[in-house]
Amino acid sequence: MNIGQAAGMAAALCVGRGCQPRDLPVRVLQEALLQDFEASAAVIPLFNLTPNRSDWLYWQRYYCDRPSSYPASGNCPLSVEKPSTDSRNTQSPFSGIFHRRGEQDYALTLTDSASNADRTWQLVTLEPETDQFLQICETEKPLTIWGRLNFAGAWLLVEAAELRESGFLQKS
Repeated sequence: MNIGQAAGMAAALCVGRGCQPRDLPVRVLQEALLQDFEASAAVIPLFNLTPNRSDWLYWQRYYCDRPSSYPASGNCPLSVEKPSTDSRNTQSPFSGIFHRRGEQDYALTLTDSASNADRTWQLVTLEPETDQFLQICETEKPLTIWGRLNFAGAWLLVEAAELRESGFLQKS
């Protein structure tokens, strides 16, 4: 999908500039992909910085201009702000038993919904803090997550999570 978007953008830029693809500066294409109104594209993979962050575009441009500075881990080395909205206010809560199946392979067996009780859903997240939180959660423990169900794929898109144990509350 990204290759198709880049190829289409490059073709459109070449037509607009009246040039051959070999004459189109790569940095011009990168900037056009970053600024695409319909679907901005991450040119640089930054695993702890999602496009909803105010500094995402800055760090995309920074590493496009300084590729040798790109961190091997793919994580932006500076602290980053949290998204401005709290998912707990905009997403549905789901409670259940958390299962760790492997590295970044998580599931939740729901216990709170009569229609979906005892059904196990794969957990998927794009939020770095939530992923880090799920990495440290113990398997077979009660967990509440906020997100959206995808019935076609049997997975939950997780925006936030919290673990309740012995009166202790831990949030992502």
